[in-house]
Amino acid sequence: MDVDVLVVGSVNEDVVVSVERLPDPGETLLASELATSCGGKGANQAVAAARGGVRVAMAGAVGDDEAGRRQAEALEAAGVDIRWLRRLAGVPTGTAFIQVDARGENTIVVAQGANTRVALPAGDVEARVIVTQNEIPPAVQRAAGELAVRTGARLVVNAAPAPEGPPSWYGNADPLVVNEHEAAQLAASNEAGAGLLHRLRERTGARSLVMTLGARGALVDDGTGVHAIPPVVVERVVDATGAGDTFVGVLGARLALDEGLVAAASAANRSAAEAVTWPGARPPAE
Repeated sequence: MDVDVLVVGSVNEDVVVSVERLPDPGETLLASELATSCGGKGANQAVAAARGGVRVAMAGAVGDDEAGRRQAEALEAAGVDIRWLRRLAGVPTGTAFIQVDARGENTIVVAQGANTRVALPAGDVEARVIVTQNEIPPAVQRAAGELAVRTGARLVVNAAPAPEGPPSWYGNADPLVVNEHEAAQLAASNEAGAGLLHRLRERTGARSLVMTLGARGALVDDGTGVHAIPPVVVERVVDATGAGDTFVGVLGARLALDEGLVAAASAANRSAAEAVTWPGARPPAE
C-alpha cells in the first residue's frame, strides 16, 4: 500500500477579509482585517487527514510562483506527501477570496488557476481511501473514481461546490459527503432530513451518504438506516471556513483505519466543531 489516504483535489492561496457582516449585492464595505493563508478544499482535507495519524498524499497542482511554493511547503510541514503535487510554469496558483463576518459565517469565490491542470499520478497508486471534491476538473474526479474501483480503494466524494446534476460515477461514492444546500441541489428536492437523504440516494446511487448540518451535527445513511450524529457545543465560533474540509479529511483518515462510517463521522464532526474555533481553514501551527 503506497499511502493510506490519497487526496485528489485543489490547492489554493486564501485571501481572507474580516467584515462585521457580509455585504448585500452592489454594496461596498470596509474590512477590519486582511490575511493570506494556505487553503484549497483538497489541501485542507489532506492536512486534516494527516493530523489523524495516517499516511496522506496529495495529487494536485500549483503554479511555479511564490504562492505555490508556500502551499507546497505548508503541506510538507503538515506531514503530507507531495510527490504528486505538480508545479506548473505560466499558470498561477489557485486563489480563494473569502469574506468572514463577525459570527464566523463566510462567502467564498475561487479563481481556479493551476487547479484546472490537476492530474492523477502516472500508474495506479494503491491507497486505502481516495478523497476527491469539486474544485478540480470533472474528468479528473471521474478518473479518481475509476482508480478507486480498479485498486479496491474506498472512494470519498465531497460534492462541493455542488454540480448541476449528479454524475454517474457518484454511484461509487462510499460515502458521498454533502451539506444541506448541496444535498438539496443534487437531489432536486425541498425535503429535509432523512427524506432528503432518501431522495439523494435515489438520484446518485451512492453506496452511502453523509450530510453535514453545521451546528446541528450530521446525518449518516450507511445502508442500514439513517443515523443522527449529535451536535458538538462550541463556546464561540471564530471562522467556519475550514469546518467542512476538516470533516471530510478526518472522515477519510478514520475510514482508512477501518472505522465504521457512523463512528468515523462522529469523530469528523468533533474535529469540524474544533475547526470553527480558530481563524482560517487550518489550525494554527503547533
